[in-house]
Amino acid sequence: MALTVAQLVFGIYLLFVLLVGVYAARFTEHTPADFYIADRSTGTVVLGLTLVATVLSAFTVFGIGATATGTGLGAFSFLALAAVFYTLVFGTVGATLYEIGAAADVVTPSEYVRERYESPGLGVLYLAVTGIFMISLIAGQLIGGGIALDTLLGIRYLDAILLMAVFMAVYIHIAGYRGVVWSDAIQSTVLFSVLAGVTVYVMFGLDSETIASEAAAATPGLFEMVGPVGAWTPLAVITAALAFTIGVPGYPHTIQRYFSAANEKIMRRSGFLFAIVAIPIYLFGAVLGVWSVGVIPEPPNPDYVIPLFVETLFNPLVFGLVMAGATAAIMSTADSVALTMSSMVSRDVYREFFAPAASEEREVRVAQALLLAVIVVALGLAWLRPAGIFDLIAFAVVGFATTSAPVFLGAYWGGGTAAGGVASLVFGPGITILFFLEYIPASYTFGMHYGFVGVLVAYGIFVAVSLLTRTPTVDARETFGRSFW
Repeated sequence: MALTVAQLVFGIYLLFVLLVGVYAARFTEHTPADFYIADRSTGTVVLGLTLVATVLSAFTVFGIGATATGTGLGAFSFLALAAVFYTLVFGTVGATLYEIGAAADVVTPSEYVRERYESPGLGVLYLAVTGIFMISLIAGQLIGGGIALDTLLGIRYLDAILLMAVFMAVYIHIAGYRGVVWSDAIQSTVLFSVLAGVTVYVMFGLDSETIASEAAAATPGLFEMVGPVGAWTPLAVITAALAFTIGVPGYPHTIQRYFSAANEKIMRRSGFLFAIVAIPIYLFGAVLGVWSVGVIPEPPNPDYVIPLFVETLFNPLVFGLVMAGATAAIMSTADSVALTMSSMVSRDVYREFFAPAASEEREVRVAQALLLAVIVVALGLAWLRPAGIFDLIAFAVVGFATTSAPVFLGAYWGGGTAAGGVASLVFGPGITILFFLEYIPASYTFGMHYGFVGVLVAYGIFVAVSLLTRTPTVDARETFGRSFW
């Protein structure tokens, strides 16, 4: 009976989200500007909440809880610091890219790179490299979805990730960007509400002091800043926050959201709304993670800790709501990434190199078809499960950070060149991947987060090579760049 109640809540939520997509489809046109960025009409609340949903993902409900059980509450410190920095980037770089996109009719990140540096090859390279991290990010969401459905419904993991992938493919196909951001706004609200409700209830409705004491006894140092394994030193926190600060605003799907704002003021305001909503959600995820140690000291899988914690202490209705919130986080990020990647391949490869005369509707239809290919590849990675949710998504985030130099510096620095962009996109992500796969020993980070090392390499080599090579034309620099001050 308990399982039936949870299933019912979960099923009603998925049906509701699907109906939102069907409703959004009534307003969606099959043109790139509308299908990719809702014809640049996104308002403050929807844009702010879609940024929240896009950034938080399965990382919040599963990943943060899992890493907090092993490394302590200090995980929240770098996430909160990074969230403040995100707001600053959204209000500066995001607003600048909105202005450029609106003036030059840019709708995808790789299109911006191609036009800014007058280099179709660099646009394709940007797409290829970011594609590695986009697939990793989608896979991380599917792993989270598989865990959610496995835990809630007892569906085999492989069947669960397949179900999630099919749902996303259908939803994006019919709803486009407008449907994605509308559902994101709902999903952010659901995620905030359920995590806040569970946290408050444990604090005031249960014996939270005993739960915390038992957690601290089971894992000494769990509530200390550096944590039980010394993971969150000040240097590690600061460098991880800086890597995430560049990575999250540098997501291709985040950049595409900059292009969708209705105006510059909305872009700035949505950044502040993001911080107001996201920082508490990060806190709830970390606190629930460490509390879970006092209830489930040895979970069968660390990625399960928050769902198992809620299932153990709450009635099936609450468990179903939490799983709906988890699914909200999963779907909101995965569908955003899949839409962005398929739109870049369609617009910046198919149309640019194979069918320049293709109609706008044809371009969108190709993007819809490419969604399936993107999701199938991500499914394969999710099936292999090469890393835990936190590690895999963190790898994607810092990977995006190493691809952002041609975009972020290109928006303000006229000296950036295509050669600098190529070098940056090869060496920055390359170093990051080698660290992640442990081909380069962790000792070579000298205590810094490995992603931050990759960022230093990417930005440093972009500047160095650009200073030695020829810049694009004045027209390209002025059309696709702005003064920082």
